[in-house]
Amino acid sequence: MNEQESAAALREIHDLRQRCGDERQLAALDDLATMLEQCAATPGSCLWFAGD
Repeated sequence: MNEQESAAALREIHDLRQRCGDERQLAALDDLATMLEQCAATPGSCLWFAGD
């Protein structure tokens, strides 16, 4: 995910937070938002996720 995709995904965090009722899920979203913000703010950066 590049910085443009990260910025787009970041805009969806608020809606996702409203759908989560579990504290662990909210904490994971907060961590994800932090990573997305850092990626979106750094031109040429990429965010990689390990699949299962």
